Amino acid sequence: MSGDVEKRVNQLVSSIKNQRTALDAEAKRLRTPDFLSAFDKQNHDSWCLSVTGDCLVRLRLFTEQNFNFIETMGIISVARYIFELSVWLQLFKLDSRYGIVYYAQLIETQRRYWKDYRAQVNREICLLKKFEEEEKVALHEAISQMGQLSNPEQQQRAAYTAPKAVADFIDKQAARHFSLYAEQAKVNGYGFQAHLVEKKVAPRIDKALAEIDTEKASFDAGVSKNVRDLIPKRWQWRQMAQKVGLVDEYDFIYTFSSKLLHATPASITTDQKNLELEEFAVFLKYIHVKIADILELSKAYPAKMA
Repeated sequence: MSGDVEKRVNQLVSSIKNQRTALDAEAKRLRTPDFLSAFDKQNHDSWCLSVTGDCLVRLRLFTEQNFNFIETMGIISVARYIFELSVWLQLFKLDSRYGIVYYAQLIETQRRYWKDYRAQVNREICLLKKFEEEEKVALHEAISQMGQLSNPEQQQRAAYTAPKAVADFIDKQAARHFSLYAEQAKVNGYGFQAHLVEKKVAPRIDKALAEIDTEKASFDAGVSKNVRDLIPKRWQWRQMAQKVGLVDEYDFIYTFSSKLLHATPASITTDQKNLELEEFAVFLKYIHVKIADILELSKAYPAKMA
């Protein structure tokens, strides 16, 4: 029996990989230079067509990169991502005004990204300055201890080794913290690295935030009430899945996601750490079918906007 299931799994993997050609051809059909140059971000149909083309590219990349080695986390993550892609495309089919809803969500997610990035940079600057101060204190203490040595050779040896010992100690402390710039600080020094982040990185983020805030203000001022009513106050995948009749798929996919992708007690204290072979077959079948469905949805779009 297990041999039959394994054969089915291998056939499904092969079939998924074989969808790459159709995905590539359909993506090229919907992403011609003429269309890309004519894209209008105020037009919901433009967004629907553009996002569909982007979805096809994403799926093609999945078929190229994610099925050479089959493992639990990868398969569940791909299945969940494809489910969410299909929700968007089904929303577009239900009402093309969801193209503008997509644009609203794009603005919001970009804005959230830059705000979170700015907060992280603020934490980084404080952390780098903290390590600079700790390094100064530790070095001062090391110099004080050197002054207590009576042997000149010991003093000379300590003068040579103490700065490196202090630097190594601070570097180890920094390594215990999540930091984007700790490695650079080992070379540049923690104080100078904090200065670089303040003067070069932070202004770039502030500029991006200002631009996205301007775009959001323009969007809010121009969006019609009938579209605004479609935009949820908080995006919830189950709620969106209900709108397009995919709530059963949501419940199935997210049940496994919660169980295996998150470090909940149920996922830690269990004998089942991975999908069973039969479960792999179910998920692979789901992925294969969903890709085929998305291909069919994409074929409803003309290559050019009217």
